[in-house]
Amino acid sequence: MVKHYLSLLKLIVLIVIVSMAGCSKNSSTPLSPSGQTTQPKGTITGLIRNWVTNEPVPLAKVSIGYDGTVQSTTSDSAGQFSFSGVPAGQYQVAGAGAIFSGSYTVTISMAKYNSSQKDSTKKYRDYYYRTATISFTSLIKGDSSAVDDMVGAMLLNISYLNTTVKGEVVNQNMEPVSGALVSLWDESVNPGVVMAQTSTAADGSYQFINVDNGLTVNIKSISSDGSLQGQLPGNLTLPPNVTTDPLRVEVSAERIMLVPSDDTSPFVIGISPENNFDISPTNLQIVYTFSEPIKQTVYTEVDASTPIGNHTMLDDIVLNFVGMKKTDAAVNFSMQWDPTHSQLTISPQGLVGSARYSLDMTTVFNSGKITDAAGNVLVNNPQIIGDFEVLNFTTSGGSPMPAVPAVSRRYVPGYFGNLDYDGGAVGLEWSYDVNARSYNVYRSVNGSPYQLDANDVYAIQFSENIGSLVVPLGATNPLSAGSVSYKVTAVSKDLVETQASAVVTVTDNVNPRLLNATVAPAGGTNNWIYTLSFSEPLDVSEAEKVSSYSIVNTGTVTFTKTAANYVGYSGGNYVVELSVTTSAALPVGYTIDAVGVIDLAGNAMDQTAHSYTF
Repeated sequence: MVKHYLSLLKLIVLIVIVSMAGCSKNSSTPLSPSGQTTQPKGTITGLIRNWVTNEPVPLAKVSIGYDGTVQSTTSDSAGQFSFSGVPAGQYQVAGAGAIFSGSYTVTISMAKYNSSQKDSTKKYRDYYYRTATISFTSLIKGDSSAVDDMVGAMLLNISYLNTTVKGEVVNQNMEPVSGALVSLWDESVNPGVVMAQTSTAADGSYQFINVDNGLTVNIKSISSDGSLQGQLPGNLTLPPNVTTDPLRVEVSAERIMLVPSDDTSPFVIGISPENNFDISPTNLQIVYTFSEPIKQTVYTEVDASTPIGNHTMLDDIVLNFVGMKKTDAAVNFSMQWDPTHSQLTISPQGLVGSARYSLDMTTVFNSGKITDAAGNVLVNNPQIIGDFEVLNFTTSGGSPMPAVPAVSRRYVPGYFGNLDYDGGAVGLEWSYDVNARSYNVYRSVNGSPYQLDANDVYAIQFSENIGSLVVPLGATNPLSAGSVSYKVTAVSKDLVETQASAVVTVTDNVNPRLLNATVAPAGGTNNWIYTLSFSEPLDVSEAEKVSSYSIVNTGTVTFTKTAANYVGYSGGNYVVELSVTTSAALPVGYTIDAVGVIDLAGNAMDQTAHSYTF
């Protein structure tokens, strides 16, 4: 089963209006009565409770993000938490007053709580996520200058994962359907969100385990070939069994019947010739093959005798000569469909050798007029260049073809070297061929289709600055590693392009470093928090394993690691808070080692900077 850790939070936002004098427009930094610019701040309070039993949930780690900063706290025995000094974000004039509000990313971690539960039916999801919009009100009634004492509140409801949902999928003949994809949809807290997916067994049965208690869901299914689909006739509400039955409950859903349907959009599955191929100009035909038959309309019904100017797709197609031997010019052509209307053939007229041509079908394919029989509009195939993009090709000529370039990275101290997660200058170089007129450089970012990055490069070297090697690009707390890939083609003197070189991929290959560490009491007897600052964003799963850290101590005091929490970007570095309990007062002369931590690209810690001695 593929689980989607989607939030099941029901968020109640209490909105109140703050009376503010002297505000006349939207702003994020209003003026106080003294005329000084002030950043409004407030306190956010909240409550986490079980939405079936209405009991408070303690020991939940709650984190809130804003302006690249992350605050974390833990809910108390009453399920309550609060954050102070939170920027209000913006305000909006409402009559003589103003409404202060802000949008915040809220994360609830129940991992520590779950690990402490011996009863497996009393566990929650490890993580819940929500973007919350909070409005604040002044704590001092009638005080129009109180922009630093505002308060907003939220109620967060979560539920035990103790329900199993079972069912069966059949076809119109009431025969079991095996291998069908079955999706569990939330229809109460976040309607329309897929919570989990699985496939049917040989007898058409399926089951979802660890489903949130008391939730209202729907279940949808589609056959493995996509030709059949169906869903429950109505929503299914799971019984709140924790109030009546302490054991894990099983719920049987109604049988799902799959019926024929077509909700899949057509797309291009092949183009001949492929983009940037070099082919003979003699009797050349350009063939588009579609994933299913295309519905014939006044716009699409063309054949070899159809004239231009009749408001058909012929009017929206541009076939051009773009070589260097004469000025650019349109090329005449005809076109027709095969008997199944799954293949479209374009026949250019008067092509010459040693030339470059382009076929532009983008207006046709973006028109919304190319559909299947069910009315589904043609969509882009990102694996193919030339459907929703211009198709380029060359015709073979008399000049010798250069060899495919052998491309490698350039490493020049002070100019080109290993790149960290924030990117930098990258250099390429390749072999020289006397038959090459020039070279073209193509680039792909994070696995996207290759795009022309530089053409008519007459040198055998190329360099450019690339952005951050993480995803999302430029994010303060990125989620994963990114990459930039290059390939190079040589262009003959007749403008014929060779096949592309082997791919050169640039990733973060700099080892992360432990820059600093501090320790502070964590409350209670001999409980401590180590704040570890790292040079770059980390892999969260490894950063939050206590086994990734070790403490070397030459004395008699013992250390017990209890938790590791990845805070993310804070104070210019990336921070992990390591919770430790010692057998006596904290000594000196010990070393904390983070050798098990890795960055987003999987690079291990720098061997010269992975420990800190106190």
